[in-house]
Amino acid sequence: MPVHGRVALQTLLLASTGAAACGGAGVPCFVPPPPAVRSTALDTGIGIIFPPRDESSSRPVAVTDFSDLAARLSPSVVRVLATVVRNQDDTPRRLTGIGSGMIVGDGSRVLTNHHVIAGATSLKITFGNHREIAARVVADDALIDLALLELDTPAEGIRPITLAHRQSRPGQPIMAIGQPYGLGNTVTVGVISGLGRNHTDLGRPPALDPLGLWSFIQTDAPINIGNSGGPLVNTEGHVVGVTTAVRLDAQGLAFAIPAEMAQVFLNEVAEFGRLRRVKLGVRAENVGSDIVPRRSATVRVTHVDTDGPAHEAGLMPNDLIHAIDGQTLGRVSELAYLAQLRGVGQLLELSVSRTGGDDLKTILLRTAEASRR
Repeated sequence: MPVHGRVALQTLLLASTGAAACGGAGVPCFVPPPPAVRSTALDTGIGIIFPPRDESSSRPVAVTDFSDLAARLSPSVVRVLATVVRNQDDTPRRLTGIGSGMIVGDGSRVLTNHHVIAGATSLKITFGNHREIAARVVADDALIDLALLELDTPAEGIRPITLAHRQSRPGQPIMAIGQPYGLGNTVTVGVISGLGRNHTDLGRPPALDPLGLWSFIQTDAPINIGNSGGPLVNTEGHVVGVTTAVRLDAQGLAFAIPAEMAQVFLNEVAEFGRLRRVKLGVRAENVGSDIVPRRSATVRVTHVDTDGPAHEAGLMPNDLIHAIDGQTLGRVSELAYLAQLRGVGQLLELSVSRTGGDDLKTILLRTAEASRR
């Protein structure tokens, strides 16, 4: 190796470790290579150009250790075995699907995805100690893809999982626990990659209702078949989401139902035995900058039911809804999700403008209960 190559390499190591190069206050922690070496390296095309040192980027990066959380939470994550009967060649056959779930409440109930148990004739829950307990569906709802199961026998000594109360943020480290391919509890880690993903963002999966109330958390934590219904957990050990789907035409794109919607579901089931769906009494569409030049996207009302909450509140066709309770809207799916999150009988504050006008007005709309379809 030529001498200038060794010098460049050694200088790079020095710059990356900061070894013995830092002085007192005001003295930089990087000593650039001598001019002659820098010039020779650039002339031969094999040298390294050293940018100005960014002190903020040189700080040690803490690696999150999830091992203690995994040990504590794994007993609360279960395998859901759902037996369904399907006709194959005109012959009924019993098939068993495998999903994941988590112990919630007083320890006798399991939260999972609706699509994990849809159409099941029998359900069994398997724990990490291989104990198996039969279960039944207490409540489920395809429009939010959640289901609550009741164990025939309470699971003794199993700590229920706690749902997070704070909203997640992109970049936060998370851990997923589930039963991919029935292998048993498997832990994967990653970060929250994005928020507010809808059915189209997921690639329109057929197992999920396109008219569902979707605002998925996106993560790069590896999720596979069998993970559905398992928890997505933050560094505090609280569940931030229920793992639900992956995009098959991509890598590192997995999605989870936010814990805030799961908590609404559990609260509604506890009080009313089911999720009461919210009615606004409007139909709407997504519009872009061709309609609203100063906005890339917003929501336009296309129809108002004459006997619904929107009409009573004063909404009109062609109104543009820019925000709900101060949260900016870009898509109809966001309006539907946020309204359901607030619940039946709640007062929503809508920020609205009439088409062609710039002035925003506040409309107060009290939600009603929709009939189930």
